[in-house]
Amino acid sequence: MAFDLAPYLFMTFAGLTIAAAISILLTKEIVRSALFLAFTFFGVAIVYMFLNAEFLSLIQILVYVGAINVLILFGVMLTKRKLMGGGPCE
Repeated sequence: MAFDLAPYLFMTFAGLTIAAAISILLTKEIVRSALFLAFTFFGVAIVYMFLNAEFLSLIQILVYVGAINVLILFGVMLTKRKLMGGGPCE
């Protein structure tokens, strides 16, 4: 009887993707939230690979991880860091 590791790897990566998605909601810093979003996008791409959707996985990595998340990080880094009242942002 052969031992198949693929279902266990699929469940591991799916669980890590869900954990990264929950971390997006629970973190208070927006830069860390954007990085967790990149991890979530990359995890979804890995799950697509396990489902034999290689083209969709490649598009997920190129478009979402490579373009959308970089735009979000640029938008966060180029905005003001102070609130209107003069206090630091969280």
